[in-house]
Amino acid sequence: MKNFLTILLGIACIAILYYGHSYWNQRIASASKTAPSTSDHARSETTIKNDDRDIDLLELTKNWPASSVDKFEQTLNEKKAFKVLFVGSTSIGSENSGVFPLVKKKLIETFGEKNIQVEVMTFNSTSTQVINNKEQKEIAAEKADLIVLEPFILMNNGVVLISETLENTTKIMDDITAKNPETSFILQPSYPLYKAKIYPKQVEDLKKFAIEKDITYLDHWSAWPDPNTKAIKEYLLPDQSAPSEKGYELWSESILDFLISNSESE
Repeated sequence: MKNFLTILLGIACIAILYYGHSYWNQRIASASKTAPSTSDHARSETTIKNDDRDIDLLELTKNWPASSVDKFEQTLNEKKAFKVLFVGSTSIGSENSGVFPLVKKKLIETFGEKNIQVEVMTFNSTSTQVINNKEQKEIAAEKADLIVLEPFILMNNGVVLISETLENTTKIMDDITAKNPETSFILQPSYPLYKAKIYPKQVEDLKKFAIEKDITYLDHWSAWPDPNTKAIKEYLLPDQSAPSEKGYELWSESILDFLISNSESE
């Protein structure tokens, strides 16, 4: 009888241990299913609610340079603002005119004012004058994460050869990245002109340069009417010194379509 009770007690202990072990395994498995992973938590930092919809901000950056996308994700997770700086000749506008005001407004509305900072710096200069005046140092001092650069190509037209324009563009970018290695660039041309002969070839050379150097290129010219037709005239001022209001609107929308993938303006 004593041996029987000992065996029975042993069986009971084994059963208790087995069911206890199974219970805790089930608890752990359940917890692992409900607890967010580290990657899920990090991913949630990239999602905001906009117009009553959850928007994954990284999905909107498909056209950005890859390094900019990585940097943007980092700033989101660190709860810092990602800085976009528009640089170029006065043709791109200022805080209150040109393409910049609408682009800035839409970028902040889309990405959130806590997540993105949008600034502009323009110079009424050729690219050679910018370098001679060391104005690239002023640009570098802004410490932008992404610079959308219009490399003074229209200001240079008839004054600076395209070969020198491209050399100057390289110099400007190199001097900026020497101070801010994480800065990325997007190149864009200025606006098109009616029946220009040499200028379109210069813009095509700029595009080829961007492709060869693996620099992201914003080709907004594809959205304008054919510059060799009269249809372009309503998008430019009569003296072609700047786009008309309609031209600036078209240019702005092209920039936004590029910087905000699947944006509402598409």
